[in-house]
Amino acid sequence: MTRVILLCLLAVSFICSVSPAPLSTSPNPAVTVHNALLKRAEPGTGDDDFPDTEPHPNRLDQVETAFNDAFELAAYVLNSIDDDIDVFPHYFNGGDRAGVKNVFLAIFGTTSIPENPSTGNDLLANIHVQRKDTEGQCKNGRTLAYMHDGETKKPTIVLCDNAFKKKAVTALKGADPQKDEDKKWYASCEPLTKNGHVSYLMNTLGATLLHEYLHFDGLVESVFGGPIIDQDNPKGEPIGYGPVQVYDKLSKDLAPFNADSYTYYALHNLWHVLCQKDFAAPRAGTDDADPDCGKQACSS
Repeated sequence: MTRVILLCLLAVSFICSVSPAPLSTSPNPAVTVHNALLKRAEPGTGDDDFPDTEPHPNRLDQVETAFNDAFELAAYVLNSIDDDIDVFPHYFNGGDRAGVKNVFLAIFGTTSIPENPSTGNDLLANIHVQRKDTEGQCKNGRTLAYMHDGETKKPTIVLCDNAFKKKAVTALKGADPQKDEDKKWYASCEPLTKNGHVSYLMNTLGATLLHEYLHFDGLVESVFGGPIIDQDNPKGEPIGYGPVQVYDKLSKDLAPFNADSYTYYALHNLWHVLCQKDFAAPRAGTDDADPDCGKQACSS
């Protein structure tokens, strides 16, 4: 029995090849997947917020791995989106497929938009990531992260303490995924397949960063002609956070303008491939009751 490993190479265009490999016996096959993503830029961090101290993994290690994991999520979407009839329809209208693809391509700086053909990578380097809660949004216990000045050329992502409870997918410095004592650092298929539903268990620190990238207007706004936000109803109540709200519930007309629609589509797709599992619909009060965010859907 084999598992398909998707190897993606980014240069000027997005090129993917597929090769068979033995099915991993590791509970976390994700860490055996390596994508060579070339000519990419990443957000910057400051030494004050992320000192490179012992022991490892430290907060800096977690963030640097999360940068890679955000690209992994986008890469897996781009490998499957053209032919995806299993996951995509739960999050977006079929007529928006090309646009959704361009949003993920923009993260790599490779889109089919004539006026913005290859700027995504460079724009990511304009983002500064910090831990200092400049707006006090982390105090509510629900927020993982938020973007400040997303409409400007140099926005800031604030990562709350809760965000660091989210795990890694790819290799994390100082944590060997094959060692029992280090597996706590990694998201894995075992709890996901046991649960059997799309859920907060799929979430990762890399997905949190991906969500915030989508709030960077200069990176993605031109795709659908409007900013990607966190959708509210007329009363100001959130209607676009977490798996329950975005899976077959949020209006598909709003989905292209809702960050968690992309985030949970990417997460669902990733674990669908890695775990070789068809996940059932999320259950309200169960699959959105994230203990890291006060037993409710996390916001970011």
